[in-house]
Amino acid sequence: MESIVEDLRKGIAVKVIGGRGSGKSVLLRQIRGELQDAPGTRVVLVPDPPEEPTVAGAVHDLAARLGIRDLSPPRMDDLLERVLQGDVTRLVVLFDEADQYVTAGAGERGAFARSWFNKLETTRKEHGAHFDLVFAGGIGLHYLSTELGSGLVSRAESYVLDPFGPAEITELARPFQDDGRPLSDVHLETLRLLSGGSPVLVTYGLEHLWGTSSASVLELETIFGVFREKYDGFIRSVHASVSHYGRLDAPFRVLKVVREHAGSVPMQRLRDACALQAGEHIAMDPEEALKLLRAAGLVRVEGSMLADPVIAWPIASILNLPEIPAGSGDPIERLVQDVCAVLANLRRFGRDFHGEGGLLQEQVFSSLIAVGLRLLGWIETEREAIQVAGFTDIKVRLTRPGLDGHALIETKIWRDAAHNAGIQKQIDDYRLSETRHGIAVMLGARDAAGWPEAYERTCLAGRSFEHLPTPPDLIGRWRVPQTDPDGKAWLTDHLVVQLPKRK
Repeated sequence: MESIVEDLRKGIAVKVIGGRGSGKSVLLRQIRGELQDAPGTRVVLVPDPPEEPTVAGAVHDLAARLGIRDLSPPRMDDLLERVLQGDVTRLVVLFDEADQYVTAGAGERGAFARSWFNKLETTRKEHGAHFDLVFAGGIGLHYLSTELGSGLVSRAESYVLDPFGPAEITELARPFQDDGRPLSDVHLETLRLLSGGSPVLVTYGLEHLWGTSSASVLELETIFGVFREKYDGFIRSVHASVSHYGRLDAPFRVLKVVREHAGSVPMQRLRDACALQAGEHIAMDPEEALKLLRAAGLVRVEGSMLADPVIAWPIASILNLPEIPAGSGDPIERLVQDVCAVLANLRRFGRDFHGEGGLLQEQVFSSLIAVGLRLLGWIETEREAIQVAGFTDIKVRLTRPGLDGHALIETKIWRDAAHNAGIQKQIDDYRLSETRHGIAVMLGARDAAGWPEAYERTCLAGRSFEHLPTPPDLIGRWRVPQTDPDGKAWLTDHLVVQLPKRK
């Protein structure tokens, strides 16, 4: 905020690039509060386009927000003449939701956006520092400066809203501490990773935790596990702030490349992703695409976005977890494939899972896997006590005619033989009569070389097992066959994934 206010005091126009829920509106209100008491300054916030999509309608709407009711005909020159009187020497207009001006991109509203922003540019040239502007939006700012040719927007000083980090999330959670029920590090890490630091998602999680009798990580899993089902419109609006399918889809193609090459992304692959496809006519370069993805809380970038390779990786969050369930008809195999899909994403997020002492707690990873499965349609995914053995990490209900029961998922972080050798026994101890399958998930930060052999020696020693084809982005997959006292088959899949700390 301080940097933006300083630019405005110098007479520099500003654009704030942010996705849905990134905090643009809150930031604009803070800027208004900072400027409105400045000597000689009037500040007005325009939260959305006018009802009448014409230049006259926009001027009339702006006049009404300034308390000017008798401006007829509504013209910008006359409006400024009415505002810049007496001690008032400057008008600052803060435009929120710039995307809405050009959502259609053509037709009446597209023509209005072009005319209106051209008028703002003309007025700006005539009145200089007496007329300052801030625009906030996502992909709409790109449309304004390219398709609609707004020189004012293209020349404006650019600010990208990045997601909140641990410090900001801890500060937002301070009311819990003041209320005598502080959130633990596990709570805060789980909230950070499920929300991706998106301000609106962090706030959403904290608000729902506040009303519970005792804030718990399991409660967070429930809150975010049903989010996509309850608020699918929000997810779509996040995507719409980044990419328009069939018209300008380059940012999503760039996101796919970042996911594939997480940590070190070749510039040529980014350029290829930005190349115009059939039906597209609006160009975008990799830097612009990465800015939009950063602002939407989907990608984190270190260093220059013009470097080769670009140091970028997807941000862990429910917005980046898989959206499409596996296609297998066998519910058990589909569950295993969906777990693999979630783990593949965890590997790409990699760097988000490392703290000062190494990988984060197992409980955090279990939460992400549980929420990922819920988002993929496994609604009855939970964690609860199993007999006297303690808590299984995750229990997933299997529902299909002729197949009633559940699968168990145990999550471990690779440390040493003493810590990890008993993972199969833990799953065996948790089994009940209705248990149909087991899945052992091993996460570690060690190099892939030699790890499969070490896993076999440590965790599968003395057991018969089948080495199955390794799923994409994983280190290995094994299946351990056993037989229960009634002669029925008990099967456990072992999945191993590397979570490298990319530098």
